[in-house]
Order: sequence, then C-alpha cells, then structure tokens
Amino acid sequence: MSKSFNLSSFKKYFAPLLGGSLYAMGFPMKTLLNVFFLPILGISLLIYCLDIISYDQSRKLLSRIKTVLLFSLSYCLTGYYWIPHTIKEFGEISFPINWLIGASFSLIIAPQFIFFLLSLTLFYKYQNKIKPIFDFLSQNSVKYIFLAFILTVFEYYIPQEFPAHLGHPWIQITPYLGLAPLFGAPIYSFIGYLMAFNICDGFYKKKLRRTDLSVLFILLLINFCMPLSKLTKEKFDHQDHLRLVQANIGNFLKVSAEGGSHIAVREILQQYLNLSIEKSEKQIDLVIWPETAYPRLLDSFNMKDNNQIVPRLFKEAIIQTGSELFVGGYDINRNRDTAFEKEFNSTFHFNQRGELKDVYHKMRLIPFGENLPFGFVNKYIAPLVKNISFFGRGKNYTLFKTQNSTPFVSAICYEILFSSFIRDFLNSTKAEPSFLINLTNDSWYGDTSEPHQHLALAKWRAIEFDIPLVRMTNTGITSIIFSDGTESERLDVNTQKNLDITLYTKDRSKTIFQRFGFLGITMFVGLLMVILYFLEIKKTRI
Repeated sequence: MSKSFNLSSFKKYFAPLLGGSLYAMGFPMKTLLNVFFLPILGISLLIYCLDIISYDQSRKLLSRIKTVLLFSLSYCLTGYYWIPHTIKEFGEISFPINWLIGASFSLIIAPQFIFFLLSLTLFYKYQNKIKPIFDFLSQNSVKYIFLAFILTVFEYYIPQEFPAHLGHPWIQITPYLGLAPLFGAPIYSFIGYLMAFNICDGFYKKKLRRTDLSVLFILLLINFCMPLSKLTKEKFDHQDHLRLVQANIGNFLKVSAEGGSHIAVREILQQYLNLSIEKSEKQIDLVIWPETAYPRLLDSFNMKDNNQIVPRLFKEAIIQTGSELFVGGYDINRNRDTAFEKEFNSTFHFNQRGELKDVYHKMRLIPFGENLPFGFVNKYIAPLVKNISFFGRGKNYTLFKTQNSTPFVSAICYEILFSSFIRDFLNSTKAEPSFLINLTNDSWYGDTSEPHQHLALAKWRAIEFDIPLVRMTNTGITSIIFSDGTESERLDVNTQKNLDITLYTKDRSKTIFQRFGFLGITMFVGLLMVILYFLEIKKTRI
C-alpha cells in the first residue's frame, strides 16, 4: 500500500515538476547544464503523468490539467526565472510580489498542452461518431505519429508569450540540421514528440515499436547526411562592411533620456557617436544601432521631404564615417488627431547625404508591454494604463537597400521569434532580401539567461530561410548568425564596443519552408501516415 502510494505521489506531483525542469534545461541557462535531448525526456514524463499511452478515460480532465500546470510551473520558474527580475526592473515591483507574478505566467506559458488535452478528450468522447477515423488513427502504425503531429500543430499555431518549442534546442547540433530549410523547426518538434511517445510506450510495454523507430531512423539519417553549409567568400554576390554599435546603455539612463532629461540624452548620443566614428581598417558601408537607440521622437512622415529635421548627430556620424546609418528609434505620426497609437517602434535608414531612405514600423507588438491584445477596446483602456506604450502597428513590409544595392529587411526584437511572421515578411517584399537585421534591446533582463535564449531562438530564422541574420542589441548579445547556424565573433552581455564585420551574401532563392510553411510538414506527415496504414493492411493480409 505504501509503495503504491509513493508511486502515485511521484506521478501526481514530483514527475511533472521534474519534467518541466528537464524541458527548460534544453534551452540556454547560465547556471544549469543545457542539453538538447533533455526536453524530450521532460515531455516523456509529462506523457507518462497524463496517462496518454493507455488513456484511462475514467480520469477527469481537471486532474490532467492540474498535471500540465505543475509541469508549466516548473518549466516557467526554471527556464524563465528572469521574468521576476524583469517585473522588478520594468514595473518596480519587489519580492515576493514579482515572483508571484512570475509564477502566474505558468498559466499561459505552454497553452499547447492544454489544447492538446482538450482535443484528446473530445476525440475519445465522440469516438463512436467518428469510428472510421478513430479506427484509422488508432492503428499501431500511425497512432503516435498522429499524436506527435497534433502536438506540433498546436505548438506552432497557438499564440505563446515566449515561443520556445520542443524542436528549438536542436540548434545545439548545428550545422547538422539539414531538414530545417525544408520543414523548419517544427520537424524537430515532431521528431522530439515522436521520440517521447515511444520512450513512454517502451516504459509501459517493455518493447520498442519498430515502425516508429524506422521513421525516426530515416528522418535522422536524412538530417545528418545533409549538413548545412555557410556561404564561401568565393561564391558571394554582395559584400557590405558593417559596423555594429553596442553602446550598453543601462535602463536608468535610457528611461531618464526618454523621460526628457537633456543630460541623459546627451550622454547616450555621445556614446553612440564615439563608437560609430572610431577608426576602421576598411571603409564602413553601414553603421547599425540597436532598437530604440535614439531616445527622442523622430518624424519620418515629414523627414523625407524636409532634410533639416534629421538629427544633427546622425549627420555627424555619417559625415565622419562616410557610411550609411541604420538606427532604431521612435517614430511619430503628427497627422493623427488622437494621441492613441500615434507613435511607432521603428527602424530608420539614412543615406550618405544624411537623408532618410526608408523606415519600418514594428508590426508584431509585445502584449502587455507595447500594446494590449483587446482590439478596438484598447483605446478606451489606454488612459487608465500608464506603463504600456500603446504603439501603433506597422502596415508595410519594408525592403531596404544598402549603398551597394544589397537588399535587406529588418525585424524588431520580439518579431524574430515567430517564423510565420518572418515568412510572411520575406514573401511580401518585391525582391528576395540577402540578409535580415534584428534590432533588439534586452537590457530589461539584465545578466540572466534571457539574452542567450533570445539569441538561440533567433538562430532558427537564419537556418529556416537560408538568410544571414545581423543581430544588433543594446546590451548584448550582438553578432551575425550565418545560414548554417554558426555565429561570427560576438559582443557579449554588458560590453560597450563596436564590431566590424564584412558580410558576404548571395542572391537568395526561397527555401521550401519559405514557400510552403507548415503545409510542407503537414503533407509529409499525411503521406507518411497513409503509407504506413497500407503497409499495415498488407501485413495483416499476409
């Protein structure tokens, strides 16, 4: 009785907590070991605790949801321990309230598992009404492939605050990610979930499934036999000498400047200017500053017609370097009648004459930081909420060009985490960009794991779309990520320095993932299930 009780307690409490911690440890951590296989073990424990293999229908849905929430709580506090730090920095909320708020994120940190449970419950509840479909999906040859795919679908499509998926830790084995340009990061989530189901099934039945093992072996073989390669200097179509300026502006100074302090503004601008105009061995083509580097409002709507309102600092940096300037800042539409959503988080591109060439307004805003997800109701809430910026949402996918005619695009901070957004961006420009700039400000997170996690997730965009990613940050980590997932020299966290790099790029063609997105893996898994089903029928007839 005691032994049974201990096993029950392990399954009910300790195992989901352990599973959540293992899941988190697949992502970069400053104090804990991170291994790409650990999240698969974590998901295996979750599947075991949810009784999905045998699926005891007498177990209540609420009981399973509690298990998922314990998993999410452990995942949240282990992997996102920096959330309380950010709440303290951004909202000036101290311990223990900041930690309680941080723990509450576990309710929304991994919603895909809740949706999976709801779908599975409905599936079994109405199995008699969909008997042919139920029988097909219950076939031993396709059962776990189907469940792994459904989890991958929910993971990809259900909105998440910080989308860290099961497949993302595989970035640690780059450049051996040959399936990524075909199916994106989701293929590695699918492989991971399929592995997890089979680990759990083997634990129950003491025997591994040959069909799933064959599928996994073939996928992994193809993946490792097709390593990604980096563009060589001999095969480039464009080259641009870039200067990445990491001024390492602290939050106190940044907030003071944005609040109107002339001393803070002067200090920030002087730091950017000094780093920008340092001597270089090569002629710089493009100087790049990070997200919201310029602390005052700019007016792109009038700046194109009136060069006199371009800040003198920009012109001075351009004159002394002889280069173009690409900078993050705040834009304002003074033509709007209302103050609501009048400002934009933006990137600005200035030519060698100090004239504004083009601008991009951020389109994917951070919920509860840059806006609220309540649609038209937001304008009524805005006067009551002081700590949210209520930025306007951009409408145009801007294609920039360097002075060497190299086309490129820009994504701001949070936007780089969403492959669907970057895919839409790349597919909406008039020409294929040769590289992508991601301007970011991770200063709110301090010297925690967040900058490292943000970088690791951003690397997937370079791989999925075969495009170099220039990651320019305020406080680190600044570097260039190449299309095979490898990285250039970097400027680490809390470093004040510039980084000069010659970027060699090519005239890109669309990857399979850019063309078809999630449809590619859907067609692949569908075809796989049909083949396995007919092989199963043929086997039973023999």
